[in-house]
Amino acid sequence: MKTTLLLMFLAIASLATAQQTHTVEVPKGVTYNYCDDATLEKSKELITKELTETPTYEMCGRITFVGPVLWTRFQKVKSLSKISGGNVTNIVDGKQLPGKMTQRLDDSKLVWDALRAEIGKDKFELRLANQKELAYYWSVISFDIDEPLIIVETKAHNYILNLSPKDLKLVWLDEAPRK
Repeated sequence: MKTTLLLMFLAIASLATAQQTHTVEVPKGVTYNYCDDATLEKSKELITKELTETPTYEMCGRITFVGPVLWTRFQKVKSLSKISGGNVTNIVDGKQLPGKMTQRLDDSKLVWDALRAEIGKDKFELRLANQKELAYYWSVISFDIDEPLIIVETKAHNYILNLSPKDLKLVWLDEAPRK
């Protein structure tokens, strides 16, 4: 009996600690799925580590989408212009905008290296997306938004990093509109 009560208490305690307490102002019509706070914090720690230390590329998977705003700049980066295949057309406000979908782990690493180089030694802040950023992101994707979705804000740019909640691999990378 004591063992059963102890197990029930531990189960309830673990459920309580795996809850989501953060909130985001989600624009009307946008489907936004929260992750638990522990997953969100783990993703922030991973992003910080991968941006400030020697990268382990733990966040990189074979497939990463580079959205149209960021790809407009990144396609001019010599190492990224050589990525073959994976050309994507995003239709935003009736305009066709190019994007990229990496299909090899090495290409995802090149994209991550380009982001690291662009941020450089600049200070950055990790935060949740605001309504304008969510509305933009929603306009270029064809799937529900699943957290962790982190904005890396620098003096010059706001980057959207959407990680898979299952394995914290980078699914989508783009530049968000400024406030």
